[in-house]
Amino acid sequence: MDSEILKKESKYFFLVCFFLILLISLFLVKPYIVTLISAILLTYIFYPLYNKIKFIVRSENVAAFITTAIVVVIIIIPLIFAANALINQSIEFFYSIRDIDVTKIEQFTKGIFQNNIELEDQFKSILNRMSLAIAKTTSDFVVSIPRRILQFFVMLFVMFYLFKEGPQVVNYILEHIPLRESHKRHIVRKFSGVVYASLYGLVLTAFIQGAVGALGLWIFDVPSPILWGLVMVILSMLPFVGAAFVWFPAALYKLFTEETFNGFGLLLYGLFIVSTIDNIIRPKIVGAKGKIHPVMVLLGVLGGIKVFGFLGIILGPLILAILVAFMDIYILEKEHNL
Repeated sequence: MDSEILKKESKYFFLVCFFLILLISLFLVKPYIVTLISAILLTYIFYPLYNKIKFIVRSENVAAFITTAIVVVIIIIPLIFAANALINQSIEFFYSIRDIDVTKIEQFTKGIFQNNIELEDQFKSILNRMSLAIAKTTSDFVVSIPRRILQFFVMLFVMFYLFKEGPQVVNYILEHIPLRESHKRHIVRKFSGVVYASLYGLVLTAFIQGAVGALGLWIFDVPSPILWGLVMVILSMLPFVGAAFVWFPAALYKLFTEETFNGFGLLLYGLFIVSTIDNIIRPKIVGAKGKIHPVMVLLGVLGGIKVFGFLGIILGPLILAILVAFMDIYILEKEHNL
């Protein structure tokens, strides 16, 4: 009897300690959860490349280092290119509209509204607010640089070891999941299909948006449409940024410089064609490739971006796909027991 009581107390003590340690551990890694998930997804995506490099160099350490370096190049160089082009355009746009003569626009509005509207004062007020917003955004970004560098280093560090030890970790986890082998394979297939479908949909949609956006810039007489099309391809992969960071300032500039047809044309083209492509094409691509309903893809992307930021593009549909997989397993088990 005493041994039974001791056994129960030992079990409860272990569970309480385990739960407390788990909570403390989650609290410790909380600032790096998104970083760790990023490392896991990037490792999974680039693992076939790691295997090819390992086959050539015959060394896990060298292959992991080379693959990690390739990931850095793939991520950093496009971002630097896009950021440089975007900053140059923003500065050029700001200085171009700063000295615009609004006299003609003032006269036009007076003729319509039959009252005095001091557009010049309003215009200067808007420019001042824009300057303050740009300064605040720049300041916040500069302050966050050390934290972002640390997170990036942690991501690369985790990726290096996941390339080497990832299969062992996955096998260990799968071995201890209390499900049938067929169910485990079903979940793994769903995970793999949605991850690659989300990545494929992200890249393909970005290229389509860039091409369509470049066509619009060419039609409405914006200089260097191919260059800005490439910038839109990169920006289209980033949530809360997108191709609008290129075509919208260009449309405003056309309007401010009295190119009314090109300005309104580009604005409507960007709103109803470029910006809607993402919400139409991506769910269809991801749904077809990942075998998940387009409605769930759209909800997963939108909800995922709100919760996880950039990673939500992949994590949102992935979580809903795994939910569907567990529902399938539940239905199969229920039918089997009947």
